[in-house]
Amino acid sequence: MTKTRFAAVICGMVALTALAACGASQSSDDTAKSDFHYRLSRNYYNDRNLAMTQRELHESLRLDPRNFEALHLRGFVRMGLNDQAGAVADFRAALAAKPDFQECRNNLGSALLALGQFQQAIEVLKPLLEDPLYPTPAFAQGNVGWAYYELKDFESARRHLEMAVFLSPRFCVGHNNLGLLHRDTGNLRAAREAFEKATRTCPTFAEPWYHLGVMLQESGDSKGADEAFKKCAEAAPETAMGQRCAARR
Repeated sequence: MTKTRFAAVICGMVALTALAACGASQSSDDTAKSDFHYRLSRNYYNDRNLAMTQRELHESLRLDPRNFEALHLRGFVRMGLNDQAGAVADFRAALAAKPDFQECRNNLGSALLALGQFQQAIEVLKPLLEDPLYPTPAFAQGNVGWAYYELKDFESARRHLEMAVFLSPRFCVGHNNLGLLHRDTGNLRAAREAFEKATRTCPTFAEPWYHLGVMLQESGDSKGADEAFKKCAEAAPETAMGQRCAARR
C-alpha cells in the first residue's frame, strides 16, 4: 500500500531517453543491445547497486525507448527514490508499449495513490480486478480499497479490503488498512481484531502495533499498550513510526 496527468503516449513524454523513439524505426540490433543492458540493470538492482542500475537503464532506453521492461524498472526505481511523478510517466510509457503488462499496471496504481490521485488510481487498477489470470489480485483489491478509503467511500473501501484479505489471509497491509477503516467508522472491536491479525501475521510490521497500542491505551490497558509500542519501536527503530512508538511508552 502506498498513500497520478501523464499521457500514455511515448512521443508525448519529455523524458530525454524517450525522445529518439518518436517517428524512428527500431533496429533489431539496437533492441537486442537494449535488452542486454536491461538485464544488466536488473542484476545490479538485485545487488542493490542503484548507481549502476540507473546507468544501465539509461543505456537500455537510449537504444530502445520502448523497452517496456526497462521503463518499468526505471519507474520502480523512481518510486523508491520518492519521484512518484517520474514513476507514473515511466509506468504509463511501459503500458503504452505493452498494454497487458499487469505488474506495471498495479505499480502505476500505487504511484498514483502516493500522489493522492485516488480516482485515477481506481480507474487504472480496475482492469486487474476483472482479469481472472492476474496472479496477485489481493494487491489490486487492497490498492483500490485504500483509494476508496481516502475518498471517504467507506462502504466500497470495506468491500475491496475485505476481498483483499480473503484472497490473501497473510496480506498484513490489507489487515492494517481494514483496521483503520473499522476504527474510522466506529467499529472498534473489528478494528482491534484486524490490527491483531496484522501483528500476528507480520510481527515485524510496525504500523499495526502502533494503532493497536493507541487503542489499548485509550481503553485503559496501559500494560498492553506499552507492550504494543515496545514491539513497534523494536520493529522499526530508525523510522518515524518506530520513534513515535518509543515516545508513547
